[in-house]
Amino acid sequence: MSYLKWPMIDSTRRCIERGARNPRQHLLRQTAAWLLAVVGASLAASVVAAEVADPLRPLAAAYERAVKPGGQVDAYRELFSTVLQRVQRSYAQDFELPSIISAAVKAIEPLAPASGEPAAVFKTAINAALAELDPHSNYIDAREQREQRSSLSGSFGGLGMEVDMVEGLVRVVNPMEDTPAARAGLRSGDLIVGFDGQPVLGMALTDAISLMRGQPGTPITLVIRRPGRADEFTVSLVREFIRTRALSWRMEDDVLVLRLSGFTSSVGTMIEKAISDATATHTPRAVILDMRGNPGGLLNQAVLTADVFLSEGEIVSLRGRTLGNRRSWKANAAEQLAGVPMVVLINGGSASAAELVAAALQENGRATVMGQRSYGKGSVQTIVSLGEDKGALRLTTALYYGPSGRTVQRTGVGPDIELVPPPAAPTGRSGRREADRAHALPGADEPAPPKARVEQSRCGPQGADDQALACALAYLRAGALDSFLASLGTAEGAPR
Repeated sequence: MSYLKWPMIDSTRRCIERGARNPRQHLLRQTAAWLLAVVGASLAASVVAAEVADPLRPLAAAYERAVKPGGQVDAYRELFSTVLQRVQRSYAQDFELPSIISAAVKAIEPLAPASGEPAAVFKTAINAALAELDPHSNYIDAREQREQRSSLSGSFGGLGMEVDMVEGLVRVVNPMEDTPAARAGLRSGDLIVGFDGQPVLGMALTDAISLMRGQPGTPITLVIRRPGRADEFTVSLVREFIRTRALSWRMEDDVLVLRLSGFTSSVGTMIEKAISDATATHTPRAVILDMRGNPGGLLNQAVLTADVFLSEGEIVSLRGRTLGNRRSWKANAAEQLAGVPMVVLINGGSASAAELVAAALQENGRATVMGQRSYGKGSVQTIVSLGEDKGALRLTTALYYGPSGRTVQRTGVGPDIELVPPPAAPTGRSGRREADRAHALPGADEPAPPKARVEQSRCGPQGADDQALACALAYLRAGALDSFLASLGTAEGAPR
């Protein structure tokens, strides 16, 4: 078995020398001291040296106790070393190796001896370790890896809804139009308590998503808990081939509205084609890029999207712990719709790659950002394949920074014009933010306050389908912030 390299060994040694950062290290030091007093320095030193030379020993021992004998035992034991070496080499920030090993051991200690399949025990342990780093680093098995590739390509077998996790349950963020989830009446905010007789509580979000996806035509039964309803109820659905529509566009009079729901492959090319089609007869007077509820996606597609609307300046820079995870991108001169006024719409569900684009356009002075503050996920994950049928490591390798040098991590992109929705209206992820998640990485100070705060209900008739979009259209037609606020005829919208 290959073990961790010397930099990791040195890190472990320093932790022992500094003292008790976790109970196991404290016990080790106490044991060494007792042996020193009783049987002399040589034996005490050998106990400490064995632990320092083999920092994975407690994890290997816990794993070997928990797994059933079989041909895969050695393969997954070796995989611990492979994964943790990569974490040590590429993770975005410094971390304490003994702390994450301790979390892995704790996760599998309750298992009965020789009770677990090697793959399942490995996954439980390594994900417990990675969860100590941040909310987005995790191990995905071979099946999940295939499903993730399908999702990023824009098609998969499933139910058709965006979900997140709150208090151990899967929450529906947004059912996609004309999908099994939407036709079954699922709503934003519904909590999925279980499916097919299996409780969700205690399950990782990636596992829950994987189980809800599957071959088109196969049935699944969900147990739903709905806010405002006393009883839980079941919904039966049949999985379908879901093709995500990352981009749609339309003209609102002379304003081009681009609705971007995610950064799947080829989004940059799709946007260029949409602009080409829209300008075939005449150039729009203004453009709206609507990224409300956009959870992110591929970094390269986010860079290409921002670059479509910029002719100069930095788009984004990545800053990781290692030189290999540091780089920046600048705009090229081929800007589309140059000089055309632009609004970017965001809300609390706009995350990651969507925040990258919003920050790039805002901080380069290219667009006015309207809506609510974004989610605050400013970290970048790299997918590292671990070999055929061994899955992959999804590891946070850097934070990204906008042209101003500010990261959106934890605090998000602040709108130039804040749109205040009605009390019952969804604002994306039901108010939950990156900063609320366990082990979220530290980030930036609060964004600058908005130049104005507007009740979005004042921008359109009562009951209008999309009052936030109506505000964006009204702002662009007014031509300036003062004129926009004057058109609303309310002191509440005054700049502050």
